[in-house]
Amino acid sequence: MKHSVVVFLLVSTLSLARGQKLNDFVAKYGGENGVGFMQPLADGFGANINSGLYQTAKIPLDGFHLNFSVMLMGAPVTDSRKTFTAKTEGFFAPQQTADVPTIFGPTDGKTVTGNAGTAYVFPGGLSMTTFVIAAPQITIGSLYGTEATVRFFQAKVGDNIGELKLWGIGARHNINQYFKKLPLDVAAGVYQQHFEIGDIVSANATLISAQGSYAISVLTLYGGPAVEISNMDVTYDGTGGKVTLSLKSQNSVRFTVGAALTLAFFRLYADYNLASQSAFVFGFGFGF
Repeated sequence: MKHSVVVFLLVSTLSLARGQKLNDFVAKYGGENGVGFMQPLADGFGANINSGLYQTAKIPLDGFHLNFSVMLMGAPVTDSRKTFTAKTEGFFAPQQTADVPTIFGPTDGKTVTGNAGTAYVFPGGLSMTTFVIAAPQITIGSLYGTEATVRFFQAKVGDNIGELKLWGIGARHNINQYFKKLPLDVAAGVYQQHFEIGDIVSANATLISAQGSYAISVLTLYGGPAVEISNMDVTYDGTGGKVTLSLKSQNSVRFTVGAALTLAFFRLYADYNLASQSAFVFGFGFGF
């Protein structure tokens, strides 16, 4: 699976449009301003990576099945996530605050004027409307109504970015076997995922979900609530030395609603995840 997956759009934008090293890009800020600048990335990452983990709640009690899928997960960047309130730093006087771009904000920065005509420049962002991640996924089962899900890819994106790594594992269990008269298929799942960009970004995400689905011929409607936790550490060489930002996604709960179309061994699906930072998923898969 190595080198076979489209890597997420942020990296492509940094590498091609900016032509600079990732460290140089994130090193624009430190401390409190750095958190404000990078927070939308943590929110978008958590929203995306916790999406697309299931397309049905139906799990056979026994027997071998294997499904492979590739999905595109996108987190819309709203206007409120394109700017944040930053403070001038260092010896600039007088200290001022300004609404300036986040990492997803406008490419044009903002300049404020200080004593004796001095100027303080807040840098621009990537001018993005949607933060996108693509990932492969394999699901295998079933043993006593339990199946496992695995995500993995690893690829090097030039010297400016470094190596990308994503792995994820999860399991879910058939609930219908305990409640025979349920009107729909029900399952419960737990998932853990990890993502790295070189030695700069390290992120983790956890999702605990209740899943329901109802099949009508070749169409399956699915969804359910979930509790999620995701965090991201960004470590880089700033102007004053090594800087580490610890960011936590604002999402804590979500609700998924989606539909899948199954034709023989092939499946197309799409869903929407309602949360503080929403996300959508489009994907296709096949299995037996």
